[in-house]
Amino acid sequence: MGLFKAYDVRGVVPDQLNPDVAFRIGWAFARLLGEDTQQPRVCVGMDARPSSPAIAQAFCDGLQAGDARPGFIGPCSTPMLYFAVAGRQESAAGGAMITASHNPARYNGIKFCREDAIPIASNTGLADIEALSASAPEPPRPFAAELRVTLSGNDSDVPAPLGFDAPLWAAYVSHLRKFIKRTPEGLSVAVDSANGMGGAYLGLLRSLGLNLHVIHGEFDGTFPNHEANPSKLDNLKPLIAVVRDKGCALGIALDGDADRAVFVDHTGTPVGQDMVTALLGLEALRRQKGGSVLYDLRSSRAVAEAIEAAGGRPVRERVGHSFMKQTMRKVGCVVGGELAGHYYFKDNFYADSAIIAVIEVLNAMGRSGEPLAELIRPLRKYVQTGEVNFKVDDAGALFERVKEQFKDARIDTLDGITVQYPDWWFNLRASNTEPYVRLNLEAATREQLKEKFEQLAAVLGHAEE
Repeated sequence: MGLFKAYDVRGVVPDQLNPDVAFRIGWAFARLLGEDTQQPRVCVGMDARPSSPAIAQAFCDGLQAGDARPGFIGPCSTPMLYFAVAGRQESAAGGAMITASHNPARYNGIKFCREDAIPIASNTGLADIEALSASAPEPPRPFAAELRVTLSGNDSDVPAPLGFDAPLWAAYVSHLRKFIKRTPEGLSVAVDSANGMGGAYLGLLRSLGLNLHVIHGEFDGTFPNHEANPSKLDNLKPLIAVVRDKGCALGIALDGDADRAVFVDHTGTPVGQDMVTALLGLEALRRQKGGSVLYDLRSSRAVAEAIEAAGGRPVRERVGHSFMKQTMRKVGCVVGGELAGHYYFKDNFYADSAIIAVIEVLNAMGRSGEPLAELIRPLRKYVQTGEVNFKVDDAGALFERVKEQFKDARIDTLDGITVQYPDWWFNLRASNTEPYVRLNLEAATREQLKEKFEQLAAVLGHAEE
């Protein structure tokens, strides 16, 4: 697969991504931003992967060669990079985060944004960066002095972790504190930051009076304990064990660059990210009456129903952070969420932030005095398969067969194909990178879910494990 994906650059180090390639991409990004701004200032951050310092240095060298002004902010989470671009007096023309998010340590990548943390995807500039990089000059050999950053957490207070930009960190913490409304003190909370950048937030959480039980909180971009992907149940098992063993009221799992969060309730049961989207929406609507709440089209019908019942406007969007953020800005949505665990906030430059999602869940628990399981109980009205993969040779032909078989339903093609009946529905989407279609199916009862899944499997074939 190619290095340039739909939303970012990501590949194996050094075969696909290395300092030479990073230099060329940095030069191309500078040229792209230079079309609108003379000598654009570009913030560059990085995660804790062993390959990140060399790639960051080469990328910054490429920016400078392309007549941009690189501003290396050092280790950070992706949301902190967004803040560096959009949240300070001297706003930047763009930003780049050196990270491969939840991928294993042998990968690395680059996430891009423009001014105001506006994302750059394939159709909004990433394809142009790819094309420009092909004509980049030869990188200098050797590169400028290597970046050497020692990372260490600070578990007891909110000062910057060792290796972080202290003034930027202080400003960022002040920004995050604006979201704190009524978080509960003394609550026992388990946190698994998967050895990723979320370890920076432990001091902030402790400052709220929480009793934290932390696992994998050290910065270690080799991810020695488990993959930094909280969407996989296997990766949640250590967190679930701590929640149950310590009697925690809440469990929090973060991904490698800390822009995604997954929650576990006090029983050790993972909470669906669409349920969290609804909860965050309801919490936001208490403060901003009549606001719009964005959700991805794989989400349960219960999300839209709950937002409407609370006097808000539910807005449905296709999967992908660039689409979500674009619609957030266009509509002015107060909050939004995706099944991947990305949560977006109007007061955070319409960008995603795992730690703000954590704070808002704590606000809801503190305000209501109820555990998370009780807060979402009214939302669990339907049953779902979760995302199931089917291997196919021709997704387009398959979609046409599905349209014909279910032609009596309400059908739309916003993202793949969505087929809706009064008491059940499903969405099929083709993978961008693999020969799969992904099914999400929801029904009123488990019996109906089983029946409809078998009906679809007869069309789609054998489900992948």
